[in-house]
Amino acid sequence: MFLKLYTAWLGLFSVSFLFLPIYLVLDWRKRGTAEGFSSVVLIIPGIIQSFWLRHAWMNNDWSNVLINTLNLTFLTFYIAVYAYYQPKRKYLIGQLIGAAFIVQCAFYYVDAHDPEDMSAAMGTVAAGAQILGLGGRIYEIRRAIKMGTTEYIPAVMQFAVATLMAQWFIFRVVTGNKFIAIANIAGLLTSAFTMYLYFRYPPLTWTVPIFNIPPQQKKEE
Repeated sequence: MFLKLYTAWLGLFSVSFLFLPIYLVLDWRKRGTAEGFSSVVLIIPGIIQSFWLRHAWMNNDWSNVLINTLNLTFLTFYIAVYAYYQPKRKYLIGQLIGAAFIVQCAFYYVDAHDPEDMSAAMGTVAAGAQILGLGGRIYEIRRAIKMGTTEYIPAVMQFAVATLMAQWFIFRVVTGNKFIAIANIAGLLTSAFTMYLYFRYPPLTWTVPIFNIPPQQKKEE
């Protein structure tokens, strides 16, 4: 009974994350531009969700089919909004073409396996992609260190994603899904380091919630 309730809760909690990037959209609207923000944090999740969607479909995991379908739908919307507010769209177009190529190549790879091995191959690809997808977050970390500020790494999204990954990790350990469990460990470690950066390189114009770290401009005043 507990596992069923926890599964339902986790599903609802995951779906609520569809609306989390609204914070980014509101920020772009306030600034009047998405310049300075990276589309990598939207493109890479799209690739990963495509892999998990097919993995769920191959295993008749309809709850995750629904979750990943909704995630891809909303990601498409957020990418469109990013394109609207981004004056330099050529990089975004190149990234979208590259993402489509990667997904297609991965599917070809999985289809080359024997039918009984395809599900495991897709799970391996999806988990591997999620771990490699941390490269996008590492890219953001590198940018923050180079710029000396975490101005363009929204804290609310970081805290929420870390909470979600922790719960998925617990769930997958209990249910024995090693693919997602391993992927979430790497994600949690990356989130921990990103949170450290808020102390080392505070934002320029906003206060980090929970930790209550003031912006650099206020410190200078």
